[in-house]
Amino acid sequence: MSVLLVVRHPEEGPGLLDWACRAAGALELPLEVIYCDASVGSDLAWRTENDEPPSFLKGTKIRWGRVHVENALGAVVEHVASAGVNYVLTGKRNSGRGAKDSPERRLARTLFEQVSCAIVVLRLPDQKRANPGRILVPASGGPHSRTSLHLARSLAGEDTTAFFVEPNVDEVSQEVGERHLDKAVRRAGLEPTEIQCKVALGEVVADEIRREAESGNYELILIGASHSRTLRSKLFGTVSDPHGSGPTGMAVGVVRSALPAPRRWKDSLGRLLRLSIPQLEREDRIALVDEVEGKSRWTFDFALLMALATLIASLGLLTNSVAVVIGAMLVAPLMTPLIGGGLAIVQGNWPLWLRSSRAVMLGFFSALAIGLAVGGIARVLGFGLTSELAARGEPTLLDLGVAFASGIAASYCLARPHLSGALAGVAIAAALVPPIATVGICLALGEAGTARGAALLFGTNVVAIVLGAAATFFAAGIRGRKEGKGLWSRRLVIVMALTCAGFAIPLTSILVGKVTAPRALEHSLSAVAEKGNYRLLKLRRSRRAGVPLIEVELAGPEPPSAKLVDALKKEAEERIHQKVHLRVRTILETERER
Repeated sequence: MSVLLVVRHPEEGPGLLDWACRAAGALELPLEVIYCDASVGSDLAWRTENDEPPSFLKGTKIRWGRVHVENALGAVVEHVASAGVNYVLTGKRNSGRGAKDSPERRLARTLFEQVSCAIVVLRLPDQKRANPGRILVPASGGPHSRTSLHLARSLAGEDTTAFFVEPNVDEVSQEVGERHLDKAVRRAGLEPTEIQCKVALGEVVADEIRREAESGNYELILIGASHSRTLRSKLFGTVSDPHGSGPTGMAVGVVRSALPAPRRWKDSLGRLLRLSIPQLEREDRIALVDEVEGKSRWTFDFALLMALATLIASLGLLTNSVAVVIGAMLVAPLMTPLIGGGLAIVQGNWPLWLRSSRAVMLGFFSALAIGLAVGGIARVLGFGLTSELAARGEPTLLDLGVAFASGIAASYCLARPHLSGALAGVAIAAALVPPIATVGICLALGEAGTARGAALLFGTNVVAIVLGAAATFFAAGIRGRKEGKGLWSRRLVIVMALTCAGFAIPLTSILVGKVTAPRALEHSLSAVAEKGNYRLLKLRRSRRAGVPLIEVELAGPEPPSAKLVDALKKEAEERIHQKVHLRVRTILETERER
């Protein structure tokens, strides 16, 4: 349990050390200091007796250590997690050293995002001329403002001012604001009588806070914030800065409360993924987005390939040719827009999601129309339900797993050009076009049950592939802009996950039926055979011309009678609730007396 001060530059050390010592004393916690030094090695090295301390730490007995600035983030995050740090305190200046996005300049921002404990980022004044001890805290009632109030109360006691801005829309606005402020203070675990409370009426909250800060002669203003993207605006935009180098006499601090456990677990998982899974470089991401966006559009080429793939698949399904169906899977272009949907979800890219969804929907309906046309012709010519058609009418939970794995594999291969040769195998595994063709053909043939099963298979494939692709891109380090509005994508992920859970119910039911039905059928047929003094040796199920074919192998003294064969066929039809073809093979057994 401690307070940790992180110092980027020696010149800001004295001011930050003063506030850190005050915070540690007020909270009754020990103070530790990590100093960023470009002249040392990459690992965090704690002080020994022979080490010369930085100038701002000379004469103190504070525990301190050095770390290279490029490795400061990882060192601080690891130390916070292992040492039980309560507060991290660091500084930020308006003009950092080095390049615009150098490690020194972005350290405060990244620490604000990633450390799990509460953190305070301070902007120090050029001159200390404000009233010592007076602290202003805008109190909105959120967790970060509550942490700010706690810290301010520990530092300044009764000289803490909780400030609330209420819109001036009614004659009772002042009383309403006071009631809101009273609730916010009590939520922070404080009594309104312990500190000063002040309400201002105004339309723009930031203007009222600035006005109070500049007129109240405060030493420090503490502002709660949840995102690093608001860090700079709160530090350098809260009070006026006429000279461009810092507010005269007033420090500004931005406070973020300790991260909740789910957020810490999520961040830990994210760090683990970054360490374990190769992350896409910038050029790779550019090439990936360019290719996916280009191939996720509904174009003439897309429509032509979709039509040809559906026609090939339909003919293969009707002729019961597995090779032809596999060829159709290779021609179909439907995988790329589904991968584009996964990329759009991770990026929060609404235009890409619309383009991908449009390509998938138009592809589905065009394939369905071709399937209906081919099915109508097949009905006129007398074709029936084949085993290839029937197989796609009984999807199981295993198909959901195959689709999810296919989405992962396809997106991974697409993101890494040297693995593009594996995309053909992924297209075969995903099997997107044959289920659509099956829906159209079976509707035309009047096989509504098989059509429903094929539609369920296609829907399962679509949802699982998109989720698998999104998971892969997220693990590979692709993210959307933080200031973008990604609420729709998070909601969509939840909806799709729930849809997968809904699909899992009938898919599991079909899988259980496929596992248990053969055993039940074998048991019932064995009982019928035993009544005729025969033993059932083997049972195998398949399809012939779309009708279940049951092959049984019996052992007995002579070929079975027609009556026994009829009894076996009747029992099988009662068990599986449809007409069947029955094929019986008999192994003759004789006994010879000595």
